[in-house]
Amino acid sequence: MSYAARAVLLMGITVAVAYPASAISRVSAGSRTCAALRQTINNQGAVIVTHPGSRQSGTLYDRYVQDSNYCDAGDVATDDWVPAKDGSCRLYNCQTYEPPFDN
Repeated sequence: MSYAARAVLLMGITVAVAYPASAISRVSAGSRTCAALRQTINNQGAVIVTHPGSRQSGTLYDRYVQDSNYCDAGDVATDDWVPAKDGSCRLYNCQTYEPPFDN
């Protein structure tokens, strides 16, 4: 296989692998019920959820996941609460795992 053919093949593989990471959906917590938010996350595995900040600083963008399988190595899915259309909604976001104590 020629050098040019290898380069094209490698570029194609790189694009194919990188594309799914950039295709994450973005949804607004305030326009969906908690059940709808959870269903979207369960269907897609991970979603960017926008919601108002605790201060008047504007909108927050956080990545919420179905479970720890959608987190990076060393991270775990932890509880977080966002304001959904029908009240406060418990979702999971990834945080670095910290053992409860050192040995």
